[in-house]
Amino acid sequence: MSWRLLDDVDKAILYALQQDARNATTREIGDQVGVTASTVSNRIAELKDDGIITNYLATLDYSRAGFPMHVLIHCDVPVHDREAIAHRTLDIPGVVNVRELMSGTDNIRIEAVGETRDDITGIVSALSEEGVQTTDEILIQNQHFRPLSSLEPEGED
Repeated sequence: MSWRLLDDVDKAILYALQQDARNATTREIGDQVGVTASTVSNRIAELKDDGIITNYLATLDYSRAGFPMHVLIHCDVPVHDREAIAHRTLDIPGVVNVRELMSGTDNIRIEAVGETRDDITGIVSALSEEGVQTTDEILIQNQHFRPLSSLEPEGED
């Protein structure tokens, strides 16, 4: 895995996209950054090609969407199976995010949603069938996001 040194234009573009990728036009970003819309478009293409921008996702309020059970499930799996298990758990209905952690125990965190506690119990049962040992289940009350501050252009608040 290689990485790319980001210049101030790249950082400002990434910051703008993290604020609102859906509504930010290349012209608006260009105006903010001081470059043309075509430069923004070319830079976004390069950032995608380099694997820095990997996806555009909508952030949902699961409760308002009819899924009030939003949980973070701490799991323990054998380190040598961690990546394969992480990929398989994404196929379990209700699992929306899987994080592999670099730790000996509690090395996978799974975010799951459901309509009822029974839905979550079903997800935990399916995890168990995949060889995943659940160590904790935590109900998520709220989530808050912000762009990475080190990408923020200087002079902005």
